[in-house]
Amino acid sequence: MKLTIIMHFLRVFITVCSFAILLISCEKDNETEDYSLTVLPGWEISRSVLDFSPYPKDLFFIDSVIGFMVGYNGDIYKTKNAGESWQKQNSGTTLPLTSVYFLDENNGFIAGQGLYGCLDEDCGKGSVLLKTTNGGETWSKEFFEDYTHIYSLLFFDNLNGLAILHVPDIPGSRFQHIARTSDGGNNWELLDLSMNFTYGNRFCLVGNSVLLASEDQKIYRSTDLGRNWDELISNIDTWPDVRDMYFINETTGFIDGILKIYKTINGGLNWDIVDFPFTSYGIFHFLNENEGFNIQTNWIYTEDDFPTTTGSTFYYTTDAGNSWEEKEYSYVLFPDQTCFPRKDLGFGIDGQAFYRIKKK
Repeated sequence: MKLTIIMHFLRVFITVCSFAILLISCEKDNETEDYSLTVLPGWEISRSVLDFSPYPKDLFFIDSVIGFMVGYNGDIYKTKNAGESWQKQNSGTTLPLTSVYFLDENNGFIAGQGLYGCLDEDCGKGSVLLKTTNGGETWSKEFFEDYTHIYSLLFFDNLNGLAILHVPDIPGSRFQHIARTSDGGNNWELLDLSMNFTYGNRFCLVGNSVLLASEDQKIYRSTDLGRNWDELISNIDTWPDVRDMYFINETTGFIDGILKIYKTINGGLNWDIVDFPFTSYGIFHFLNENEGFNIQTNWIYTEDDFPTTTGSTFYYTTDAGNSWEEKEYSYVLFPDQTCFPRKDLGFGIDGQAFYRIKKK
């Protein structure tokens, strides 16, 4: 267990350092240029540079035009025209906001992290949950002193939802806990489940089921709004835990286990290793059961062991991943956050670069 924890924090440290260096290495001429690419068959990828620095932590699009992104200093930005322009909203807080989820164009939730030992007005009050019923024109604000962080929001309706809470003061327990609410986030019930999580864990909504992978290579599923959870029989082998989970439909899905990628065709009951030309997700997405793609940023180490970006590799399949077409380009696509409100349309954000990925 100690080795697993050490390896996990080492991986997080390397990821953070690599990402910071990657941002520096990306500051070339094309960082200030807009462009459009047709490198994926049948898809167009456009890139534009925002006139502000959002420092985004999460991105959510309700439909093809209305979207939100949240970040540090209580920042909330909204677009009504698919990212052509963004308006900053008044969140009422300066706490870091890390998760956003909307049910429709009016009703939404945003969660944030508590700050301590600072002079901020909301410092020392715990984590924060914001709610809106008018599309973000106004937000209500509620603090939770016992939780230092609320993240990975998922709501089924205005009352019932799930989150992962960081709770540091339960003796003999891990810090992260699955929690559910039945009153719109006013109160949270910590579920007594033997799951270990990291900040990267997110709920995966698949039809009427919710799936979640834990740090100990286990997969759990709920079919009743998170009230009860079943541990699925899993033969996955990850290092040290599942990095991401993606489902095409209710039966077919994939797991990024860092060293291996697994596929299920029965809703997660069984998983088999698949032989893909890549071992991790970049921008991973399927239009249907057969047609999908993965876009990865390429980087190499210099003599001083600093990573330098060399472009991107585009992988494309039309036979459910049995074979892949592979192309390398000098363009660097590295969205930190992505969201696909429709199978044929997606958005991504990386610093001040905003991406649209659209089926032609």
